[in-house]
Amino acid sequence: MKTLRIYGPSGAALPFDLRDILQRLAPRSLGASWKVSAVDGGYQWFDATGPGGDVLETWAQSGSMVEGRQLAAAAQDVLQVIWGEFTGFLPGAPDRPWIIVRAIDSTFYEITTDDETVLQRVETGFQGVRRSDAPWKPAG
Repeated sequence: MKTLRIYGPSGAALPFDLRDILQRLAPRSLGASWKVSAVDGGYQWFDATGPGGDVLETWAQSGSMVEGRQLAAAAQDVLQVIWGEFTGFLPGAPDRPWIIVRAIDSTFYEITTDDETVLQRVETGFQGVRRSDAPWKPAG
C-alpha cells in the first residue's frame, strides 16, 4: 500500500478535515463501510472536537462498523479531528481495507491505499501532499 500525507501551511491550523477528505473521495467513500478507531501509537489516541466528534468517539470506543453516509454526516459536525483512524471497506471486499485515513496530532492527515484513483484525487485535491515511505509510527 502507498501512503500520502497532507499537511497544511506551516504554523497554521489545517485548512481541511475529515469531511473534506470524504467529500473528495465520494461517491466511493459514501458507499464504503468504515471502522472508526484510535490511532495506535503505544497509547490509543482518539480525539475529535464538536458534536460530531462526540459521535466519532462513541464509534471508536464501540468498534462497530459505520456506513459511509453516516460517517460523512457526523464529519460535517466535527470542528477538528486531532487523533483518529478511519478504515474504509468496499462492498465487494469487506475483509480487505480499501483505504486507511489517519489524523495525526492535528499536524497532518495520512492516506494509505492501493487505489491509484484515490492517490490521484488526494494529490490533485489538496495542497501540501507528500509521499511517505511508510505509515506513521510514534517516535521511540
